[in-house]
Amino acid sequence: MLRTLPTLTRYLIRQFLLGAGLVFALLSLVMFTAEVIDHVRRASGVDEIGLGLIVQFALLKMPSVIEKLWPFVVLFGGMLALTRLSRSNELVVARAAGVSIWQILTPLVLSAAVIGAILITVLNPLAAALTGQYEQLASAKFQGETSRITVSDKTGLWLREVNAEGHQVIHAWSASAQGTSLDNPTFFTFTRNNSFVRRIDAESAELFDRQWRLKNAVVTELDRPRQERETMLVPTRLTVAQIIDSLAPPQSLSFWELPAFIELLEKSGFNALAHRLHWNSLLSLPLMLASMVLLAATFCIRLSVRRGVVGLVFFAGTMAGFAIFFVTDVVEAFGSAGKLPVVLAAWTPAAVTTMTAIAAMFHLEDG
Repeated sequence: MLRTLPTLTRYLIRQFLLGAGLVFALLSLVMFTAEVIDHVRRASGVDEIGLGLIVQFALLKMPSVIEKLWPFVVLFGGMLALTRLSRSNELVVARAAGVSIWQILTPLVLSAAVIGAILITVLNPLAAALTGQYEQLASAKFQGETSRITVSDKTGLWLREVNAEGHQVIHAWSASAQGTSLDNPTFFTFTRNNSFVRRIDAESAELFDRQWRLKNAVVTELDRPRQERETMLVPTRLTVAQIIDSLAPPQSLSFWELPAFIELLEKSGFNALAHRLHWNSLLSLPLMLASMVLLAATFCIRLSVRRGVVGLVFFAGTMAGFAIFFVTDVVEAFGSAGKLPVVLAAWTPAAVTTMTAIAAMFHLEDG
């Protein structure tokens, strides 16, 4: 019996990986088609965007889209593998030989957890890099005039705003109130041909009703004497929401870059809740994938007894997967808004799913 366990373990893992691979291929095809259709719709009024660029957009965005669907991949892959094993009576034979249900599920659960670890440590950096390229390309092609923020611990905060007359670059060493209050800012104004117009150095700047309100400003222009102003208003098209959106989105930063970037954001006066939540969600992914295997088992482990309900079981599993997806989105929304602690918001869906699935297995099986 002990000699057969390694062989059985390898066989179970192979069946699980084959099922997950098939589901991954099908979901990837569906999502790629959806992304192409969506970008065709967005590009309908832009002449310079052809089919080749649309396919490039879809390919660049695919890793971040699939990253959200991995729980479904593992859930349906586990259901496929366990359904086949149950309907062929292989699980019945294994259990009749003295193998418990937990000995059958343990290698699958561990395989799912290993997949999760590989996803966040190896594949996530690749997805983040491609997402960053997608954001830059989409901003240039679809939006044209954009605002962009760069934050660095060595050079401070840089904000670039494009408008009809040209562009304005703002530099500050520190900020507060989500980037709407700047300390010792410098404003550089350029024409559309990148010709220098003026430089403004100020003691502070506050964003108020589409204007930067500068205090103790010094204006330097070409061929003009330097001017000192106690207060000065500089028009802008920026809003608080646009400044926050101009920051690097969490999805464009890899698992390894996020901790340092979160620390930098908080030192610079920005709210890093979304980035902190995303990092903790990545950390919880191995547990979430492991819980999906347990959830799949609760639906499929007894199909050998009831052969006529396969379709109903898969429908129930699908509904359970969507329910978890919905609850995860709701809890993360509360976390992003600061209504729930970030760790609680990120880990609750995985922890609750795991405990529920284990409780259901104890109810269904005697071990």
